[in-house]
Formats: sequence, structure tokens, C-alpha cells
Amino acid sequence: MKSWADIGFEIEITGDESPSLRLLESIDGATDRGETMHHSGGACSETLMIYGQPAAQVLQKVQKPHFLVVGLGLGYIELVIAREALLMGKTAADVGLITSYESVPELREFFVQWLHEDRANLHPEVLQTYDQVLQSICRHTDLDPQDLKFFLKNHFSDISKISGALSADVELVSKYHCILYDAFSSKTSPHLWEEEFLNKILREGAEEKSLLTTYACKGSLKRALKSQGFEVVLREGFQGKRNSTLGLKSI
Repeated sequence: MKSWADIGFEIEITGDESPSLRLLESIDGATDRGETMHHSGGACSETLMIYGQPAAQVLQKVQKPHFLVVGLGLGYIELVIAREALLMGKTAADVGLITSYESVPELREFFVQWLHEDRANLHPEVLQTYDQVLQSICRHTDLDPQDLKFFLKNHFSDISKISGALSADVELVSKYHCILYDAFSSKTSPHLWEEEFLNKILREGAEEKSLLTTYACKGSLKRALKSQGFEVVLREGFQGKRNSTLGLKSI
């Protein structure tokens, strides 16, 4: 059984008591630790603000929406999609598609094993982390945490349902109403933030009525959004962070 350290991560408990992961090694050696997946002020709170609100907007306005998630990580965004749908009284069948990309094989494997209760084959530290994520997502709601897992099991029946790294020549399997862009920074994942690549994703992957939401506020992203017919809305960043970005296209 692999622990987080075995796959190059360490756990960081953030300000709202929800867990995040941090790379053990810095990409450029400029710091003694690598990039973290979330703001230290609150992994769950940040996800709900940046991704939960736009996901809810799409669920309200689009019948059987398709979601594209760039950066599975610990599965926060996928769980938040399930949370927002269940809070509206929707079922897994009311969501047409969730396509998630994650470059780290173990993160794909761990998440699916956890969803399907394969607890005997997961390291206790890993199990505890996912359970903490789920509890954080359900906090302040009347939802049964197991209902969120059941919802996602319908979309991620096995490991093949989660895609690997989002390559520069990717051929998307669908067009999407909601693109939730949560990739590591341009320092760690440079090609995912290049303007040409962003144009390709938006041109080939965005439905006529769609939105993109991300924690980032980069010039390349804003230019690509405008080039592909999106209105760019600068939202408040999480806990003093610089602005986050919302792109709206006829929605």
C-alpha cells in the first residue's frame, strides 16, 4: 500500500480544517517544498467558492450538463459537483458527463478505490484523507456523505473513466457546458496555461452555452477566453488572493 509520501506528496491541513496535498519537491529548487493544491486558508472553502458556485449555475440552467475537470487531485471538484446537484434534488442521471484529467496515476487509482469502498487496499493515511475531504464537502448541509459517493460511482465506474495527463494534442470526447480548470500553476504545468493550448481547449471543448472557472487570473487565459467568444469576469480571489477568472459564453 502506498502512502502520500510514496507518490511524492505530503498532507497539509488548511485553515478550514480540510486537507490538501503538497508536492514534496520543488519544481525549480527555489523553495524547499513543492506547490500545494489549494490555498492554505481552506481547501474546501476555496473549492466551493471558485468551482461550486459556477457548477451550481450550470446545473440550474442546463439540462444534463457536461463537466470537464482539469486536475482531479483529491476529487474536491467532482464531490462539489455531486454536492450541488444533490442540494437541488438532482440525481447522477441528471448530469450528462463528468470528464476528469489527472496526470498522477495513483491519484486516479486511489480516488476510484475509495469511491468503490476498496478500503482494504488503501493506506490508512490515504483513506483518512479522502474521508476528511468528504466530511468537509458535506459540512453545513443535511446531505448523507454516502450519497455523494454513490452519485460519483455512477460516473466513475472504474479507473478507465478518469483520464490521464491533459496532453497538448488531446482529443476531447465531448463538448462541455462547464470547464473547471484547476491545474497546477504555469511553473509546474506550463503547457496547460499557454495561450495556444487554452484556445484549443475552448474552441474544441466549449458548448455554445458554457462557462469556464478557475482560481487563476492570467493574461494568456483572458486573451484565449475573449478570442473564443467568452465574456471575461474577474471575480474576487479566495482570502486575499488575486482575482480568480470566470468566462461566460451565452449562459
